[in-house]
Amino acid sequence: MMKTYSFILVAVALFVCETSFSQESNRGEDYSAYLPEIRTFNKLIGSMPPSGSLLTREGIEASRKGMTAFIPKTTIVKPVIKTIAGPAGNISLRIFRPDTVRAVILDIHGGGWFQGVAASDDALNDAMAQACHAAIVSVEYRLAPENPFPACIDDCKAAAKWLVGHAQSEFGTSKLFITGQSAGGHLSALVAIYIRDSLNAISMVRGVCLQYGCFNLGRSPSQRQATDSTLILSKNNMAQNFTLVFSGWSTDKLTQPQYSPLYADLKGLPPAFFIVGTSDPLLDDTNFMESRWRSAGNKTFLGVYPECPHGFNIFPTKLAKAVNERMFNWVNGLIGQ
Repeated sequence: MMKTYSFILVAVALFVCETSFSQESNRGEDYSAYLPEIRTFNKLIGSMPPSGSLLTREGIEASRKGMTAFIPKTTIVKPVIKTIAGPAGNISLRIFRPDTVRAVILDIHGGGWFQGVAASDDALNDAMAQACHAAIVSVEYRLAPENPFPACIDDCKAAAKWLVGHAQSEFGTSKLFITGQSAGGHLSALVAIYIRDSLNAISMVRGVCLQYGCFNLGRSPSQRQATDSTLILSKNNMAQNFTLVFSGWSTDKLTQPQYSPLYADLKGLPPAFFIVGTSDPLLDDTNFMESRWRSAGNKTFLGVYPECPHGFNIFPTKLAKAVNERMFNWVNGLIGQ
């Protein structure tokens, strides 16, 4: 009996050590040198006039136009468009292919499931293609409300299925990564689970970059605590966004695992790189998702950045550049394994 008890204690200790050390984080790092610029940029964002109602056609179009205004006119790696078959017609893939390709990264853009285009991530995808010597494949998925949710999920799954079947022949490598921001982070997590469960190809996926995703469509505590003065994702903005995209959906339905990955079985998934700012109302989503990802036995990196709002790593700040370089280095480390 004593031997059995000792064995159990050792097994538990090994499990605790394994899950504890599977996490890397930026805890304890000093970001004080970055804060003056972050605060200045936050004031600039806060001074911008509020957007129109997302519950009107004019408001939707204005929001979409504003998001595309920041797409760079030129990139170092020139994107090409490839068309594949999707569940409701053709899907366009925007591909950045550098001269040397060591891996392929499926990029899923953000935008609250109703706005954004594959080109929205051009600046980051161009930089990642060069830094990681990876082909970036950004999917032009269907948007709500014209294409009711979960059409976006179906299109991203179709892109993932094509990539699993064609990465080697198209790009000369079967090493895959998935990356996404905000709504794209939510979709990226669902795609990783789909590749594991439906395609039986999770061994091809070396890592997932989940950037400030909305992993709980039932609304996490930090989402619910947002105010009208919260930067980027204010209380009113998020309420309208959810009404626009999920009208008629109950909380019980939205929190089913096929829609809210926070509630899914996360065992047997690849390493994940999580980042979020402390001023982001999706802070809890990232903290909770990273904890569940790690508790399921997977390796994680968790980066939580002080005073940073939603979308902070796409802003023209020194911290954004440092965070993105860290993400590229993380990807490079996994490509080399």
